Amino acid sequence: MLFQNCCHVLRGLGLVGCVLALASCVTARPGAPDAEIAARLGEYAPFLPLYKALDAKAGPASILQIGDSHTANDAFSGRMRELFQQRFGDNGRGFLPPGIPFKYYRPAKVSVAAEGWTVVSSFRPSAPGPFGIAGLRQHTDGPASMTLSVADPAELALAEIEVLKQPGGGSIEIGLDNGQTAIVSTAGAVVEPAWFAPPPGPGSHVLSLRALGNGPVDMLAWRVERHQAGVIYANLGTIGATAELPDRWDPAIVRQELARLAPSLIVFAFGTNEGFRDSTDPVRYAEAGAARLTSLRDMANGAGLVVLGPPEGERARKRPTDGAPSCGDPHWLVPPRLDAVREAERQMAARIGARFWDWREAMGGPCTLPGWVASGMAAKDRVHLLSPGYRATAEKLFQDIMDGWGRYRAL
Repeated sequence: MLFQNCCHVLRGLGLVGCVLALASCVTARPGAPDAEIAARLGEYAPFLPLYKALDAKAGPASILQIGDSHTANDAFSGRMRELFQQRFGDNGRGFLPPGIPFKYYRPAKVSVAAEGWTVVSSFRPSAPGPFGIAGLRQHTDGPASMTLSVADPAELALAEIEVLKQPGGGSIEIGLDNGQTAIVSTAGAVVEPAWFAPPPGPGSHVLSLRALGNGPVDMLAWRVERHQAGVIYANLGTIGATAELPDRWDPAIVRQELARLAPSLIVFAFGTNEGFRDSTDPVRYAEAGAARLTSLRDMANGAGLVVLGPPEGERARKRPTDGAPSCGDPHWLVPPRLDAVREAERQMAARIGARFWDWREAMGGPCTLPGWVASGMAAKDRVHLLSPGYRATAEKLFQDIMDGWGRYRAL
């Protein structure tokens, strides 16, 4: 009867329109299973794990963004963090790569200093593992130091570091500036990750780590939280990376880290470097990407997935044989694989039930990049956005997620 009444009201839409509009006439039953709620959410179903975490209000809702330089730059993820924390509560900075992973590293809400460490990155095929989801380690064989500072001591209500235990591992001293220090050994019979928390130090502003120089020390990550209900938005990006990067991470370490972070949503933001690489095979890219995303979701206990298609990009056109001009400009061209990679990501997201979000469309669609460069929204390299552009597009993704949140709440 409800179906008939709904279609009577919507008869002007025809049968197909009536069926599509039916969800707006139906509310989910109290205690309805996830499958039923997901069906009502339609295109927003991939966000269901996040919506449930936000709805619970009893603990943190964690979001993890992994990707290339668009993620390493905290402008996009930083604006997402601001918007989520303003609306649902601030549970702190969360999971961070160790030390200073690259030049000009500027993480939001914290400042980092380091001396005596060497970055070992999974981006380099010759670099020995293992690696976790940060995609790198900070290594030292001698004395070295590292600090993470915050303006608000509530940011350090929960603080801990992740290191590798290994045969012959050296000792480290960890502490908070208002507490005692503790010396722990990283020596172990096998290579495996271990987490250590400093002694309590209420009101502290600085988390410090010091390698004592009596053996190798490898740091994988650190984690700081407010230890309250709210949202954590962690960004872990590697400059120049492609979606193949997670293949070099150790599954056992990643699984353990994801269990600790417990993300409700994983934002997968690769594709620009693949699109600028003429050898990329879009079919294989989609197949491999679907497998990687499925594996990540499984390791994250069924987290929701959103795939960010690469933003609009162009490269210099030096010769007439380089390809067709981009939008009539003889000096620039769209890399021939960029659109194909974007479409491959759309297909792989649909294949595994992830949400695809088109970054180029959020910029206004094809041929909008020159205007973005002229207005200071995109960089002159026509590959990266500038902070205003990252923030503006982040606001559109947030609004997309909130559109689904409104539908979820209505159910």
